[in-house]
Amino acid sequence: MAQKDRSDKVPLKLDFDQLFAMQSQRFVLWLPVAMGLGIWIYFALEREPATAWAALPCVPLLMLATGLARRVGWGALAASWLALLVALGFTLALWSAHRADAPSVKFPLGETVEGRVIQLSRSASGKPRMLLDDVIIYGVEADDTPARVRLTTLDPPEALPTPGTRLRVYATLMPTGEPVEPGAFDFHRRAFFASLGAVGLTRGALVLLPSAPEDGLWNRARIWVAATRGRLSAYLRQSLPGAEGAFAAAIIVGDRMDIEDADAEALRASNLAHLLAISGLHMGILTGLVFAVARFLLAIPPQIALRWPTKKIAAVLALGAGAVYLVLSGSTVATQRAFVMVAVALCAVLMNRPAITLRALAVAALIILAIRPISLLDAGFQMSFAATAALVTGFEAIRRRKPKPPVERPLHMRLARMLAVYVGALLFSSLLAGLATAPIAAYHFNRTAPYGLLANLMAVPAMGIWIAPWACISAVLAPFGLGDLGLQAMGQGIRFVLWVAHWVAGLPGAVRPVQAGTPLVLALVTLGGLWFLLWAGRFRFAGVAVMAGGVFLWMTPDPRPELLVAPGARLVGVLSTQGRVLDHDTAQSFAAKTWLRRDGDMVEQVVAAGRGTFLRQKGSVGGALSDGWQFAVYPGKKVTTPELGAACKPRTVIIARFGEEVDGPCLYFGKRALRRLGALALTPRGDAMKVVVARPPERKRLWTR
Repeated sequence: MAQKDRSDKVPLKLDFDQLFAMQSQRFVLWLPVAMGLGIWIYFALEREPATAWAALPCVPLLMLATGLARRVGWGALAASWLALLVALGFTLALWSAHRADAPSVKFPLGETVEGRVIQLSRSASGKPRMLLDDVIIYGVEADDTPARVRLTTLDPPEALPTPGTRLRVYATLMPTGEPVEPGAFDFHRRAFFASLGAVGLTRGALVLLPSAPEDGLWNRARIWVAATRGRLSAYLRQSLPGAEGAFAAAIIVGDRMDIEDADAEALRASNLAHLLAISGLHMGILTGLVFAVARFLLAIPPQIALRWPTKKIAAVLALGAGAVYLVLSGSTVATQRAFVMVAVALCAVLMNRPAITLRALAVAALIILAIRPISLLDAGFQMSFAATAALVTGFEAIRRRKPKPPVERPLHMRLARMLAVYVGALLFSSLLAGLATAPIAAYHFNRTAPYGLLANLMAVPAMGIWIAPWACISAVLAPFGLGDLGLQAMGQGIRFVLWVAHWVAGLPGAVRPVQAGTPLVLALVTLGGLWFLLWAGRFRFAGVAVMAGGVFLWMTPDPRPELLVAPGARLVGVLSTQGRVLDHDTAQSFAAKTWLRRDGDMVEQVVAAGRGTFLRQKGSVGGALSDGWQFAVYPGKKVTTPELGAACKPRTVIIARFGEEVDGPCLYFGKRALRRLGALALTPRGDAMKVVVARPPERKRLWTR
């Protein structure tokens, strides 16, 4: 019997050792996941941790440095490395938050603002806006002045000063926007990490000031690059008038100022909006094209091909082209992320390592998360790495297939085969990337594009085969005064992409709304996807089941809040049998659009406002909720405390924008509560009311002060 017991244990041990051997080769792929977990823990905390927690990595680091983890066993060694990365992610997030901590405007004020223009852009409503640094706000102490201010102006785009210009203007400044619904996008947190301390609207003429020479080489280089980008954008729009020039300026120098609203909406509806954001696709096409052309040209002369490391030289040239593109495109977060990923791949070529592997992707993720931990929460970061991981996994599966023996073919057939492989790779890439990013895009933007795959299969190859090569040719011909020849050819490809966008957007059901999902949905989809891509062996398919569980939760969502109140009670929305009814048809358009989008409702604000009528009395707007509850909103300043006290009855919600505190049996939100709690989401639960607030009192973080 004893012998039988020993024989029973042997297969288990062998299986476990084999499993460990399989996973140990992919252990490094889990390191960025561990770092991301540490970053997520930091941002999920309700209260800001003490700075002493920055020493958290010391414990696992000590175990690794002393060799204690190795002596205990492989399990302790792996756990120590994972614990180190979790602690390191937490520490980096903590440090980045304290480094970004800067003054910000706490209440509206009208003052004269002076600053240096560093970026021009366009708001969601299409109005031009300027980003200023080196800010002076008259009447505000220097220690309380934000590092950066963004001003929207009513002046036409052509009247705006170029980057590097110093100006003075009277403006109304406001605090950066907070979530318009609990759980919605938190612009205030993003602004905090971008050192953006105020937004505002100009109220007077722009007074241009004489610009003194910039101090320091870095500042001079930054201003020169900004001015160069402005000149390139103007040249592109002049050479390609209309939509083609605006598209070219967007994909080459990152200037989306002149993109028409109709074109932008068509690109979003067809799932082609990513073509405007300079990211991995653009950086990959450019560097890949430069690498291929350089290697081909270097292979022609036998003296160079046989003696020089042409592959490494091509990698250096491609890396240089990517760096130039990074600078000229504005060095946005998405472009920086794309450049890091490309740089890791090209450095692998220089070290005689495979360029496109999951390990290279893991290294890129570690670098990006270390430099900018807040990237973990960005939709762009999540979609970029999901797409790249799917692409790498898919192409690795193709490479593992047994190659067919080479066959001698004529030159024209070899060239045709190369072109077919290139087009097929682009189509396959579009398919994989679309499938990988679809759930993440639907979660963040509450919409799906059923024909997005079709649009990408048509438009992305045009970017790689036609638009990008002609852009490179134009850059080569520009010093000889022949750049327009390449731009005109590139414009034909851009015209085709815009035609595809409008055609797909015009198809029936081109855009379908998706109700907002809970964070658990995204967590399950992400965890399942990581497990499927990173685990070795058949057990990886368990990740598919986890993803399916997340999708199932998404398809059976919790009911949306019955009553939504925007910050400051500037807009109210009530859920009815017809959909959400709003109390204003134009005011607070961003909040209205966000609510309807998260409801999975694609109607315009004016339609939602006309769905029903509120009970409008003197100085108040009210209505009925479920379970016998009533609500009343008092938006004006004339309401008195006795009036509010008389209206405060059982099973009633009273919201007074400027009201003082009132005691009574109602659920009351006055001006102090509204200022403290932010947006409100309320749903009756019998005799109780479920209340969720955007700024819970117990949540005290650096960016919520």
